Amino acid sequence: MREKIKEIFIQSRHQFVSGEEISKQLNISRTAVWKHIEELKKEGYQFEAIRKRGYRLLNDPDDISKERLKANLSTQWLGKEIIYFSEVDSTQRVAHELAKNGVPHGTVVITDEQTEGKGRLGRTWFSEKGKGIWMSFILRPSFAYHQALQITLFTSVVLANTLKKLYQRNFLIKWPNDIYINGKKVSGILTEMHGEQDQIHYMIIGIGINTHQITFPENLKEIATSIQQETGYIPKRIELIQHFFTEFEQDYSRFEGEGFMPFYKQYNDALYGKGRRIQLKQVNQQIEGTIMCIDSNGYLILQEDDGKEAKVVSGDIFF
Repeated sequence: MREKIKEIFIQSRHQFVSGEEISKQLNISRTAVWKHIEELKKEGYQFEAIRKRGYRLLNDPDDISKERLKANLSTQWLGKEIIYFSEVDSTQRVAHELAKNGVPHGTVVITDEQTEGKGRLGRTWFSEKGKGIWMSFILRPSFAYHQALQITLFTSVVLANTLKKLYQRNFLIKWPNDIYINGKKVSGILTEMHGEQDQIHYMIIGIGINTHQITFPENLKEIATSIQQETGYIPKRIELIQHFFTEFEQDYSRFEGEGFMPFYKQYNDALYGKGRRIQLKQVNQQIEGTIMCIDSNGYLILQEDDGKEAKVVSGDIFF
């Protein structure tokens, strides 16, 4: 019942709702409504109460829920279906199961905590409870396989742009899929797909964003950071997710029609480590050189010590 009362206030944000109106809508007494509101106050919800007008929600804790994500979400398809878990092993794993069972394009799986979060190249992702955004969403694209390989680059551009707009800081992209600020990783993107070369059955885009962490495990504290730690902002996770969904959906239609080319310059402008010498590790070899740019296909261009340019399709960068 308390969840239903939360939903009423979230959907009526900035407007007064009377106790009588809630009691009629939920078929409970006005005394019961008052008791639930008092419990919500203990959870961190702040209300303004005016006699004969009712209650107005002023502020609420940074909780993630299906109802809160959907409230005021203006997208047409991304996030219209949301599967929420307070805890799950991996949103990526759940998304794969759902996709195989035919859930629609744009379905989102999101959690407050992952116990076995997946990262790129088989790594795990540290997903502390309530301290970040841990989600995966399902796409059923119409474009060809070669274009699907660029979806991670496109998503990186959209996410970096969203973070810049919200927090007024310079968020950069470490090729191919990490978002950096002040030399540390704040977000990562993992793309997986199922299909054949002539047809993609579905794609899953997994995103982890460190929002509120102040401390990290010993093996991560020199390389990982959070939005709060670097900007001083205390992010509202619902606001960030909704902004990202809106930006992604708007730009996705262009990506479908025109490919990565319209976003290629934005990616290069945000490319982390440009002009720096790196080691790039691949399965069977290691390349050393200086980061120059990416090309229109999304391949990384390195200048090697002999002056020749190397075009890199995949690999792991070390500075």
